[in-house]
Amino acid sequence: MGWHDALAAKSAEVGKTSSEFKAGARRKGGVTGLFLAGAVAVGYFAGWGWALLPGAVAAWSALQTMSATLIASRLEVMERQPRPDRA
Repeated sequence: MGWHDALAAKSAEVGKTSSEFKAGARRKGGVTGLFLAGAVAVGYFAGWGWALLPGAVAAWSALQTMSATLIASRLEVMERQPRPDRA
C-alpha cells in the first residue's frame, strides 16, 4: 500500500469524500498559478535570484495539488466499491 493509498484510507475513515479533495486540488491549482505568475514577475523586475522563493512556493503548491488529486482518485475507487456494512 502506497502513501497516498494510506492517506485515502485514513481520510475515508474520518468521513472525507473525493469531492472535497477535488475542490482542494482546484483551489491549490489556482494558488499555484498565482505563485508562478508572481515568480515570473519578480524574476523579470528584480532578478531571477529573487524569484526562487515564490518559485519554490509554487513548486510546493503544485506537489500538494498532485497529492490531493491522487488521494481523490483513490477515494473515488473506494466510494464505488460496495461496503460490507451497507449490505
